[in-house]
Amino acid sequence: MKTLFFVLSLMIGCGKDTTHKSPTESQDQEQEEKDPQMGEYQPPVVLSPDGIIPAEDCQHIDIGDKACNFRLADQDGTTWELYSHEGDVIVMIFSTVWCPPCQSAGYYTQSIQDDYENDSVQIITILIDGAAHGIEPTDEEVDTWVEDHSITTAAILQGSRDKMLDITGVEGYSIGGFPTYFYLDRDMRFYAGHVGFNDEYVRQIIEEGL
Repeated sequence: MKTLFFVLSLMIGCGKDTTHKSPTESQDQEQEEKDPQMGEYQPPVVLSPDGIIPAEDCQHIDIGDKACNFRLADQDGTTWELYSHEGDVIVMIFSTVWCPPCQSAGYYTQSIQDDYENDSVQIITILIDGAAHGIEPTDEEVDTWVEDHSITTAAILQGSRDKMLDITGVEGYSIGGFPTYFYLDRDMRFYAGHVGFNDEYVRQIIEEGL
């Protein structure tokens, strides 16, 4: 079986609301928040950015494997969930702030996203490290990445080694270099992967998944 990793190496990677409300206003708000079917208040579901969510039917080892779901915070501070994008072609880019090739590849991210927006393609960058090896990127470093690379709609996710990496590839990803690209088809199954970046090649692999 064709292994998922190192299919092709293209280059060396290195607050509370304190506003006062009258009793009438509070009752009106409470009524609006009641579930029409349950007849009682249902608090909104807030998904935390937990990283990989292991399951029996997913792993990250071979081409054809189904990717495990994951949740990470994006550049807007909201939780981005993989499985909520089922039906899209997903390009996952594992990068770090300290990696020069990752920085170079980042300048192409938005243009690729723009060119395939109408094809339901999602380009996501997962920052594993900040400026220091093994240290989770800060909010400021994510913001700087977005600004420096002129990102407008592509997702930049705040990851970490603990949340996303696993040497076995079962409960996370085994990464041998940065940047690493993984491609998921519309059924959330891997169909390609490589280390390094080449704009023409990345577009070629995206076309294969459309």
